[in-house]
Amino acid sequence: MNLPDLSSEYQLTNEQINSYQANGHIFIKGLCSTSEISFYREAILDAVRKLNTEKRKLEDRDTYGKAFLQIYNLWRQNEVLRKYVLSKRFAHVAAKLMGVEKVRLYHDQALFKEPGGGPTPWHQDQYYWPLDTNNTITMWMPLIDLTEDNGDSCVSHPKHTSSDM
Repeated sequence: MNLPDLSSEYQLTNEQINSYQANGHIFIKGLCSTSEISFYREAILDAVRKLNTEKRKLEDRDTYGKAFLQIYNLWRQNEVLRKYVLSKRFAHVAAKLMGVEKVRLYHDQALFKEPGGGPTPWHQDQYYWPLDTNNTITMWMPLIDLTEDNGDSCVSHPKHTSSDM
């Protein structure tokens, strides 16, 4: 199997870095190519099919359980996804945006919106993390094309990192 190489650096501009640091978020277009996304989407779908333990019907779940299926730490269970989650490209972007030398992974998770599932409740992730720093970042990468119609029902793969302390 020929894995897409995610070790190349993505060149952020000073404008992008300044925008992130001023606003706390940024949309980075082209972080991965279409072929890289396609390859890793299939790998993530395959892993989630194998690792998903949620068997309850939607109506038997609470609001959070209806929002999406989630599988944590795919990188620990799948060597292909280890290369994706721990890619130098993603780590480099996270470090540059936060203005630090290195980052470390808190966790990754695959999130899947199911047909008929509920909306994602408004929330802030960092508040719940057991980290003694505000220097954290989340990368959310949709693995399908997003439209207004499917924007709240997409497959995605977020990764949460913090700076090395």
